[in-house]
Amino acid sequence: MVFELLQQQVSRDTEAPLHCREITLSFSPDCRQVVLSRYSEHYGPALVRWIERSHTVSVSELFRWLVANGETAVRCHEEPARHAV
Repeated sequence: MVFELLQQQVSRDTEAPLHCREITLSFSPDCRQVVLSRYSEHYGPALVRWIERSHTVSVSELFRWLVANGETAVRCHEEPARHAV
């Protein structure tokens, strides 16, 4: 499976536990869906906790939404036709 790591963050305050976060974007195995996953880990003196959330949308629905709601840009180009000699 191909995925793109969108964000990876590790933070720690002096009094807070270690917090690791990762956001990835991937395709489902059949490439019909796009999956946005958010993974988070918390490391503390008493426990380790992790959670993963995934949001899935079909590629065709994503394109329909993009055409209906996305910003439209139109580019045109013209040049005179060349005549054979």
